[in-house]
Amino acid sequence: MSSGIGKFESLTIMLVMIVLIAIGLYFILGAADDSRFKTMDKNSLGFVDMVTRNGDAFLTYKSYYLQQAMDDGYVQQVLSPFGKCDANESKVDYDGENVKYYVTLKCGDYLIKDRDYLDKSIKIFKVGQWTDTRTGEDDQVVTKYSCSDCGVDDYFEEPIFVYYYNKANGTSYTFLDEVKQEANVTSKEQYRTLDLAYKS
Repeated sequence: MSSGIGKFESLTIMLVMIVLIAIGLYFILGAADDSRFKTMDKNSLGFVDMVTRNGDAFLTYKSYYLQQAMDDGYVQQVLSPFGKCDANESKVDYDGENVKYYVTLKCGDYLIKDRDYLDKSIKIFKVGQWTDTRTGEDDQVVTKYSCSDCGVDDYFEEPIFVYYYNKANGTSYTFLDEVKQEANVTSKEQYRTLDLAYKS
């Protein structure tokens, strides 16, 4: 009679080990994801800090984009664990009436959207690519503007479009209506999926 471990017992032990390893990896990788999301959130708050130290940021616009901060020499780029942040979507909005700042940071496929700078809760969304076709009821919808005759060939949201128009044409407009009085501005709605990826 053999006192060693049989095939059945060996398979059972291996199966239990595989399950334990899978559970361990799930928790390790989950913690790594949490860490990446929290780092992105810290980057968004750092972006707000940098912008609010710039006293001229909101003299002309209520929105100050990462591209403007880069052009003004305040920052070279904002990086996150998900890659470079989009300079044409990442921005700080200023609500002068309530003296509040709201940050939007888009890095890779992830987005912090209109987060109150003083709010401790975090919501980060996974987003799809912008398209001209709606794919679902919960799609994010944005109107974008272009003026190919004026040096702004791509489509941008209103504040950054006005900024690029001014840059290309040597003007200093604040509002889209001012640009429309002298230029042939085209617009279109664009859509993308927006799914909650992280919340704390």
